[in-house]
Amino acid sequence: MWTVKLLKADHVPSDFREPFIINGYRSCRCTVSTCLFSALQYTNETMNFWTHFAGFLFFLWQMYQTGDRYWKYDDPFTWAFIAYLISCCIYLVTSSWAHLFSCMSEWFRHVCFFMDYGALSVYSFGCALAYNYYVFPTDYLGTWAHKLFVPLAFVNGLCCTMLACSSRLMHEGKLRKIFRMVAFMLPYVCCSVPLLYRMVFCQGMECEAESFVAHKWQFYFAFITSFLYASHFPEVLAPGKFDFIGHSHQIFHVCGCLATYSQFLAVVSDMCTRRELLLAHAPSGTFMSTLGLLGLLVVSNLLIIASFANYIWSPEQLRKIKFMQGKKTIISFDEKKSV
Repeated sequence: MWTVKLLKADHVPSDFREPFIINGYRSCRCTVSTCLFSALQYTNETMNFWTHFAGFLFFLWQMYQTGDRYWKYDDPFTWAFIAYLISCCIYLVTSSWAHLFSCMSEWFRHVCFFMDYGALSVYSFGCALAYNYYVFPTDYLGTWAHKLFVPLAFVNGLCCTMLACSSRLMHEGKLRKIFRMVAFMLPYVCCSVPLLYRMVFCQGMECEAESFVAHKWQFYFAFITSFLYASHFPEVLAPGKFDFIGHSHQIFHVCGCLATYSQFLAVVSDMCTRRELLLAHAPSGTFMSTLGLLGLLVVSNLLIIASFANYIWSPEQLRKIKFMQGKKTIISFDEKKSV
């Protein structure tokens, strides 16, 4: 019925190319229906879509399952956990749809990944909420550091979105990559500081906490994820050989999902085993300090993304960005036609 014509890297604009990926590109003028149908065809974005969309479906199922055991709408102690689960679903589904629809136009590609960056920011804040209410070190519960943790994570989330979106307007190269990695890693590192402190300076029975095993696996997978994103391994060793299956972004997605799942198991464990301890030292979160703040961050990120999208709306502005980045656009005769 619909056929997605696949192109080589030198037949698509440079903004649409991925390092060391030679084949399997879709047109940069695809329609919505073509994008949807491409999820069922063999392109270099097909597995990028499914690796995160499958993760989204899995966490949606986890949200349904854990509703019977771990969280209730009328229990304030679990509201931070609900916010965390929602943030997991948001980042996974947004990432998958960004990969699926990023080939409709140059402007739409930018907007798709602006949304992706904003969703990662929301996820980092969801992690901060879960860590604040369930994982925070006992020694610091109720202290000024504990009270400032969530507000700082909120500001960090906004900065993450702005830095990551700004990186798309920078000159292509190592600096752009570093800039974007900092935007992604800074919220994660800052969020993980209380957990790392708790694991390194634990005392007595705390060192035998069941959640520590899952927390460690989370860090292992997070390290692998960062390595793959920065190195483009394994396609850097054999350009064109991993275009459809096995390139770094696909493995990056899988390891990211595994890191999130390990984190999920650890948060569930801490939430259940530390409930009495946590409630004795710090009050449960209110709706506004958990789900309300998450919603506020979503709205704030959408406003940031809208401002960036509006900034690059005109073709003239897109040309200025391409000129600033020093790129040359190569479009073949076939590329000018919609698939």
